[in-house]
Amino acid sequence: MTKDLHSASGDAAVKILLVDDEKGVLQALKRELRDLNCQVITTTSGRKAMSILRQQAICLLITDHKMPGVNGVDLVRFAHQYAPETHVFMLSGEGDLLAAVELLNQGMIIKYLTKPWNRLELRNEVVQVLNQSCELESKTSAQHLADFNEVLRAPSLRDYESVVLIKLMNISDISLAYGEAATLDTEAHIGQRLQSMISQPHLLQRTQPGVFAVYLEASTTESTRLLCCQLRQQLQRTFSIKEQSIFCHIGVGFRHLKDAQLDHDILINSLLDTIVRDSHRVSVSHLDNSTLSQYRRQQQLSAEVVSGLRNHEFKLAFQPKVKANNGMIDCGEILLRWRHHSFGWVPPSEFVRLAELDGQIEAIGEWVLDEGLKVASELRRFSSELTSIAINISAKQLQSARIVEFIGERLQHYYLPPSFIELELTETALAENSHYLEELLWQLKLLGVRLAIDDFGAGFTSFSYLSKLPIDTLKLDKILIDNLHQDSLRQEFIQNLIASCKKLGIEVVAEGVEEEADLLCLQTMGCDKIQGFIYSKAVSRQDFEKLLIRQPFYTALKA
Repeated sequence: MTKDLHSASGDAAVKILLVDDEKGVLQALKRELRDLNCQVITTTSGRKAMSILRQQAICLLITDHKMPGVNGVDLVRFAHQYAPETHVFMLSGEGDLLAAVELLNQGMIIKYLTKPWNRLELRNEVVQVLNQSCELESKTSAQHLADFNEVLRAPSLRDYESVVLIKLMNISDISLAYGEAATLDTEAHIGQRLQSMISQPHLLQRTQPGVFAVYLEASTTESTRLLCCQLRQQLQRTFSIKEQSIFCHIGVGFRHLKDAQLDHDILINSLLDTIVRDSHRVSVSHLDNSTLSQYRRQQQLSAEVVSGLRNHEFKLAFQPKVKANNGMIDCGEILLRWRHHSFGWVPPSEFVRLAELDGQIEAIGEWVLDEGLKVASELRRFSSELTSIAINISAKQLQSARIVEFIGERLQHYYLPPSFIELELTETALAENSHYLEELLWQLKLLGVRLAIDDFGAGFTSFSYLSKLPIDTLKLDKILIDNLHQDSLRQEFIQNLIASCKKLGIEVVAEGVEEEADLLCLQTMGCDKIQGFIYSKAVSRQDFEKLLIRQPFYTALKA
């Protein structure tokens, strides 16, 4: 292989790669291009040309069709996959016309030239490619990205059959490591590669930083899935961008639009959520009808939290905590339920998670605290046997600067002794905010309320850490309780845990108890209280008051 340098910029010049198994043809082509401002690289081997394409940024590849070993068609397909930004001319005899037409139709080559070539035509075509390349090089990354943003309105989905979303998953990491300029350079590089890789009719837009949308005019589900696999294969790699080695973590997803009545923004946001959700499970995400319906439901739920509170769709439910040694109810837990006007009863696991994600948990939590304290005051007057009412409080609520002040004000407003209220926070919430919450828990303890750790066993917090906090109650998660009577090792663990809690003056509550055999185990171990379906599910206030009147429970033998 020889190099022909015609630019003072040396290796930085625009590069043309000539490939032909005849050295005479290579020499003749070099003479045609000798006065152009470019670097000409030649090789007689298709395999060597593949290596060059992978190692160097080639602006234009001019290759022969028929060559021994790796022929021109194979080389063109390789370039299309591994160097999609490279322009390709094919040069060959008249008899190879059918293969050339097929490559032209597939967008893999932009020009087919026959031997002997027309010197003026060859030169004009090469100059045109070099000029285009210089224009691209002269643009800043911001200008490149502006090209992808030039369509300000969202496209009409009726004009397309599929939409593909490409997300740069690690855009924040790139920005932190290399800076904002390098991030723009990376996005521009991805956009240019996408433009050169997709040969079928399409619209390419940058919908937001790090996210590109490709709207395909004609496609099937399978052809779109195949395209997505190819895009991810080519884009998820380390690129050399302005002398920086930058790895791009790429997420790709698609939705077939045929016969679907979809809102553009909901579609894009739902597809993005699906890509993020699937990023560590699958290479290509497919937004199917069931997933899209679920996202629509979640969007509606999130949008109607405030109106739900205003229209009294949220209700309080009450579940008794029963003393294990005598079956008496002396405590209860307030739980939240949502009877949505369209969906009916919405599982708390669904709306609480959504509210935590979008920040509305603070409004919900404040309503629960206020309403819960009010009802607790009324229940205290209804039954002298009740010693406390528990209310769940989220980690986000505890991050509020005025949470202690708010609880103190509400306790005074409803004439409640602080010790009648027990605040439950999850073990996982405590682990995620440990240093901040430790101080806050002591402030709440000084206020006089009781503190409980909920769902112990569902996370990885050690009991030795929890024992240093001002907690009054430890609630064993259902995962520790299910089929307890069949697991001797778990029985030993819980027995030791209960013994440790008794030494520290911490009350132990087992939640999610459903089987009588498990209840008997817990009673034998000396567990203080039982909460679960074996006694009662969460019920309305009226039914909870009936339970208080009818007690004690006699579901199982007493320890």
